Amino acid sequence: MNIIEAAISTLKFVLLTFPVILVASFATSQLIERGLMEKFGERIKPLLKRLNLGEVTVSSVAVCFVSATAAYSILSQALRKGVIDEREVIAASFINSFPAMLMHFYRFFIPFVIPVLGWVGLIYAALRLTVAIAKSLIGLAIARMWNNEEERETIKDIKVRPFSTLEIVKSTLPVMVVTYFFVQLIIQSGISSFNLSFLPLNPAVLSVATIQLINQKASIVMCKSLLESGALSFKWAIVALMLGNIVTFSTSYIKHSLPLHVSLFGKLGVKIVVLNGIASLILDAILIMGVILFL
Repeated sequence: MNIIEAAISTLKFVLLTFPVILVASFATSQLIERGLMEKFGERIKPLLKRLNLGEVTVSSVAVCFVSATAAYSILSQALRKGVIDEREVIAASFINSFPAMLMHFYRFFIPFVIPVLGWVGLIYAALRLTVAIAKSLIGLAIARMWNNEEERETIKDIKVRPFSTLEIVKSTLPVMVVTYFFVQLIIQSGISSFNLSFLPLNPAVLSVATIQLINQKASIVMCKSLLESGALSFKWAIVALMLGNIVTFSTSYIKHSLPLHVSLFGKLGVKIVVLNGIASLILDAILIMGVILFL
């Protein structure tokens, strides 16, 4: 167990993530304090009437197309100030799945996966996008089910306290550092490691899925090589990538999402990570079965 390595990883994570949280929190506070959020809500009233979403949720979704961290920081700041409740945060976390995935789509799938894997890459990307869309639709359904007009009116009357940089640092930074550091120690100890050898699948499928744990791009290149050599068929290449996605998605939730969400939302952050993780795993499993049965 390398404590120094865990500390270095934690430092890198904090240096990359915390400035975004700080800037987004400040921006959100200013938007709320100056009444700009309410003006923004007036501008998009037709959309809100159709989707039955609050102004903060819509703002978070819009920002998520650029930065998921900033989007969750908006929700955290609004929750801390009493502008939204926990149920709206959970619903928004599901809705944000599509814009977050779309950002990953044009940064990773379009420039790398699809050019390397061709049709296999295109189908794999489409399946990943399908999962994100399904989760966003679930979030919309939850938001509409939980919406309450009386709560909406109460929210408008809440007075917002001035933004405090020190408050954000004190409430967020310690939790982020401690959580991420201990998660790194757990990962290094091997407790959260995955062994896929128990699965009754082609070794080539397991190889691609396992390599995704180490490096996603390496698994894509390996999949291409196995396709060209005939070791993997069109269908099983997609299964291998989706299976690898389940494993990497699980570990990334533990490694990155958990520390971030706990630092922003406390106990609610654990609930958000668990609910989103379960939904993603179930949807991925359903798509894998669909590929095996129908492709």
